[in-house]
Amino acid sequence: MKGISIRGHRRPQPSNLVCQFCQYSTYSVRRGSPVPTSLQRNVSLGPQRPKRPISAPLSRKDYFYYSSRLFATKPSDTGLSWDPETVVQEITQEAAAIQSADSVPSDESVVQFLQKCQRVAEALVTRDHDQSAQASARNESGAISSLLDLEEKGNKRVRSKSAMSTNPQLGRSISQVVNGLLQDKKIFISPEALACYTEIHVLLKRAEHFPKIFHLYAHKPVPEENSSPIKYHEPNSKSVKSAIPTELANKALDVAIAQKNLSLVLAIIDNSFCAPAFYRAKVFKKAAVPLGGLAAAPAACYALASWASTFQSSMDPSTATGIAFAAILAYVGSTSSVGMLAITTSNDQMERVVWLPGVPLRHRWLREEERAALDKVAVAWGFKDVSMRGEEEGEEWDNLREFIGMRGMILDKTDLMEGMQ
Repeated sequence: MKGISIRGHRRPQPSNLVCQFCQYSTYSVRRGSPVPTSLQRNVSLGPQRPKRPISAPLSRKDYFYYSSRLFATKPSDTGLSWDPETVVQEITQEAAAIQSADSVPSDESVVQFLQKCQRVAEALVTRDHDQSAQASARNESGAISSLLDLEEKGNKRVRSKSAMSTNPQLGRSISQVVNGLLQDKKIFISPEALACYTEIHVLLKRAEHFPKIFHLYAHKPVPEENSSPIKYHEPNSKSVKSAIPTELANKALDVAIAQKNLSLVLAIIDNSFCAPAFYRAKVFKKAAVPLGGLAAAPAACYALASWASTFQSSMDPSTATGIAFAAILAYVGSTSSVGMLAITTSNDQMERVVWLPGVPLRHRWLREEERAALDKVAVAWGFKDVSMRGEEEGEEWDNLREFIGMRGMILDKTDLMEGMQ
């Protein structure tokens, strides 16, 4: 009897760690040979990526495919590309429409227009920075490949420089449009409009018109809305609302210092920190509460003394109240006067510009921002080396020293210089 040979089941071979789609994608077909049936659908799809179930895990090759697609996305692929020249032309036309209107435009429309100009300026600055970063990276990488593709690199460099050279002209156009808008007689300069104007010119590094706009902010006639013909009211240039905020003035001052324009710097200081409205605003914001507390101190001291006199029985209540009132009032007055002296005579923040002896303490406190601004200017114009300070020469330096002396201050007081104590 012939034995029956029993054939054992074949052990399943371990499959490669590659998904089915990747195997199909790596399958090579010779030209002219028939395409397998299982691959006909995938071949007809062309370069498209086959769909996969949501629950199926990503293979290693699929992971690198999708991650490379994600990080290779460019702004132009998402539809964020824009033409700056076209946008600047649209801004110019919109400003012309606002200025040519017969009625007074609302503050909201003016602020929205300035915010649009600010976004365009930010985009121009970002574009300029990106191009400069690409140019610097190209120059660094070109040290190795300069011998291989010198001509192509030169063409790219020329294109990048020509693209960057258009940005100053566009920034100048935006600055002219914004300046023309705020200088228009029927445009009211609100605090929000002033903030947007300052941010735009800080981004564009243009500080030529800051003194004029700061002056118009306090002295420009206020147009009356819904009036035909337009009526104007004279503003109160000394009111608190007419003061230039310290943050905006410092930003404008930094841009002017970066341009090394001394006359422009001093004009900005005169129209911001030296204005009477700035002094009133400082008193209202920083001294109103302490002065109110000092005014109410006698009444509060008397009430406290009356309450404290009830805890004794050795003397008459009225006598005890008078003694306690005098003691409490003397304590409050002495401590507040010491604190006022400490605030008005502090000089740790002074570097090169200090007050002349004899300047009243109230003037020192009111004009501290002016002194700090002049101190910043002196530091920017003088030598950086501390040991070389006091040896500066030149016409601009002499004018700055004279200007500081006329304001009741001293530039580089000998007693306070290092090594001269």
